Amino acid sequence: MQLDHIFLFVDDLKAAEALGQSLGLSETYRRNHVGQGTANICYCFENAFLELLFLTDPSEASSPVIARTGLLQRHAWRELATCPVGIAWRLDRQEPPPTFPTWQFRPPYLPETLHIPVAVESDDLSAPLLFQSPGTEPPIDWPLERRGMLQKGAGLRRIIEVLLTSPEGFRPGPVLTTVLATTGCVLEEGSSREWSVRLILSQDIGGDTTLAIRS
Repeated sequence: MQLDHIFLFVDDLKAAEALGQSLGLSETYRRNHVGQGTANICYCFENAFLELLFLTDPSEASSPVIARTGLLQRHAWRELATCPVGIAWRLDRQEPPPTFPTWQFRPPYLPETLHIPVAVESDDLSAPLLFQSPGTEPPIDWPLERRGMLQKGAGLRRIIEVLLTSPEGFRPGPVLTTVLATTGCVLEEGSSREWSVRLILSQDIGGDTTLAIRS
C-alpha cells in the first residue's frame, strides 16, 4: 500500500481555488463527480496528490449509491463533528488487496467495470474515509497531458509525509492504524474539535518544506 492521495473537504469551488493559491500550488486538474454530488480540484506531486473536495448537489450525495460514504455529512463536519479527511492508498497490479473488510463503492462516474474498495471501518464518520484508488500509478508516471508540470513551478517534488491532526479525544481504529503505517501518514491528537493536514514535501533546493492546510 502506497499513499495515492489525501482529500480534504472545503466549502465550495472558490474556497478550493483560494486555498490552492494561498499554498502556492499549481492546479493539475479538476473534476465534477457526476452522480456523486461533489467536485474537486487536485494538486499533484510526483508520488501522490492533494484533492480539495466540495459539495455540489446534496441530493446526489444522499442517494442510496453514495450515502454510505458519508460525503454529505463529512462536508458538514463543523456542525456534525464528522471527519472531512479521506486517505486513498494505491496498489500496483501485482499486489493482493488488503485483508481488512471493505465494501464495493460504485459511483456513477466510474466505468461499470471499476469499483472503489472502501474500508468498513469508515462507516464511523468521525474518522477519515479510507479507500483504495482505482489508479495504480503515481502522477509522475501519468501521460504528460494529464500530469502537466506537477508542482515544478514551485520547486516541489514529492510528498514525504502527511501529518494529520485529529480533534481532542479521537482514537484511531485498527484499519486506520494500518493505513497510516503503510502510507507514510502520521496522526497526532490536537487540542480542538478540528481536523487539519500538513504535508511534508521535498524541494528542488533547500531540503524539505511543510504546507499547513485547513478546511
